[in-house]
Amino acid sequence: MKPSTKRALSILFSIFFLIATIIVYTSLIQPEIGSSSELQSVVASKTNAYQNQKNAVSQVSKLIGQFQNAGALQQTLSLAMPIGPGVTDALNQWYTISQNSQASVQSLDIKVANAFANSNQPLAKGMGTITVNLGVVGTYDAVKQFLTSVESNARVINVTSFDFKPVNISQGTAPSSPGQLYSLQMTVNTFYQQS
Repeated sequence: MKPSTKRALSILFSIFFLIATIIVYTSLIQPEIGSSSELQSVVASKTNAYQNQKNAVSQVSKLIGQFQNAGALQQTLSLAMPIGPGVTDALNQWYTISQNSQASVQSLDIKVANAFANSNQPLAKGMGTITVNLGVVGTYDAVKQFLTSVESNARVINVTSFDFKPVNISQGTAPSSPGQLYSLQMTVNTFYQQS
């Protein structure tokens, strides 16, 4: 074969392969590229929707947890500052404190003040006061335990006056003897929320 014929045949084969490549590319590869990009966009949108739903569920779970904690907070607040005077509960607390400390309550005078200190906050309720005049007698350890229980009590208590002294020191008895009794007179304010 002549070199010019070889060149012409190689050019014809090259043109044929070029045309075949263009036909294969336009009829087979290009539609698959379009289909592939559509599938990628579907996968991307579904992944985005999944992440959005996952974030929404996470936020709702956090809100539910916060509301559950709000209920526990409300219960704690109701113990510290109940809604309404709850005089019976206050009496029960004083009785329990005296029983646990083994100090004897000699006098108990409770006065409920109905004047409410209004709050500037629209959701905060007014606050009322119960004034308690209390007389307790017991050994030094019993009175000390009584005061510790008052201090660590769940209900908010503000001591306004306090008088601590020994009871009936007889001649020759040291004030710090083990059987010595002490008297505690105190006035406290406890608070409650307006109902």
